Amino acid sequence: MIEFMQPQKQYIVLTAFGKNQPYLIADICAAVTDSRLNIVAVEQNALHGLFIMFMVTETVEDEDLPQEAYKRLADNTKRLPLDVKVDLVESTTALKTVQKNLQVFTIIGRDKVGILKAITNTLANFRVNIERMHHLARGELVALEMLVDASELRDLAVLKDVIQRTCDEVGFDTIIQPDTPYRQRRRLVVFDMDSTLIEGEIIDELASMANVGEQVSEITDKAMAGKIEFKQALRERVKLLQGLPVSVLEEVASGMRLSPGAYDLVSTLKAMGFKLALISGGFKFFANRLKEHLDLDYVYANDLEIKNGVLSGRVAGRIIDREVKGEIVTELAELEKLSRDEIVAIGDGANDEIMLKNAGLGIAFNASELLKKVADGRLTNSNLLGLLYCLGATEQALQEK
Repeated sequence: MIEFMQPQKQYIVLTAFGKNQPYLIADICAAVTDSRLNIVAVEQNALHGLFIMFMVTETVEDEDLPQEAYKRLADNTKRLPLDVKVDLVESTTALKTVQKNLQVFTIIGRDKVGILKAITNTLANFRVNIERMHHLARGELVALEMLVDASELRDLAVLKDVIQRTCDEVGFDTIIQPDTPYRQRRRLVVFDMDSTLIEGEIIDELASMANVGEQVSEITDKAMAGKIEFKQALRERVKLLQGLPVSVLEEVASGMRLSPGAYDLVSTLKAMGFKLALISGGFKFFANRLKEHLDLDYVYANDLEIKNGVLSGRVAGRIIDREVKGEIVTELAELEKLSRDEIVAIGDGANDEIMLKNAGLGIAFNASELLKKVADGRLTNSNLLGLLYCLGATEQALQEK
């Protein structure tokens, strides 16, 4: 934090409001220039046919009195077809340049009365100042972006948790990330497959076809409870599939259903120039089908060993577990010559924890509580497409899809 003293200064502040029409900005700037003033800061927007502008100006010449400049600007703006207010504002004598802790909150969901009240009350209770707020989308999916200053917080994680719980209560999702240059420079998005890019778990469907659904579910439950590790659980479940013909795999693959919004999400990311990877603890037989269908750049998954047209009951090659998933993210960063901050990862289970941690932005999708705690944000089933608003997509781009 840097502090310095400056002499007292006066600014002339212009606020304009009215019906939006051509040439308004040019006319206002002309009035300011004719008043011999320099523009220090400006914010302008057009909403629902209305024009809104806030402008801070200052005198150019040392001998020019702000009081006289104020009168000139007030006179020169009278001819404008707007409601214009001109004020003379004094700065404090001690000006501070503070290194702010700026965070971007993206709130996503179906429109609902009270969402802004709930979130702004939460921020106020934490003494967090909202620097800027605007809608990214106002269609079927509402996306609202807030730039907040969390400088006074001792622990940002506490605020994140409370904001996310507040959003849960009103049926919205939230993604929270630092306001850094990398926020607009993401280049690679990494997806989990089962229950993320596609609905359901492939191994459960295979187990059902092999009439071993209960046994497989029992092993899965033990793995989720931490009683056995993922590698052992995978080997035991695949062993139960021994003898299942490839034709069954083909049948299951043809019935795969993408998660709602997944196709539009992937195709829009591709159009925006992102590289896309699928890193799955599931099976490459199915992941490769998605690679072809969605034009993915990379696919990593487990190989089911097939002999004489049936499953042998074994997994070939290295098993992709939570540690390997994390390693692959690092490998992809080196391969694509990217920094960690330029990578986004999205998954649903504990197996995705390291993958999310090794990415610059980690998103928990319909996720377990464990994954929610390490993620930068969370999305639920109906809001997957909302990820685009955190990566620079516009509402118009989505409507064109």
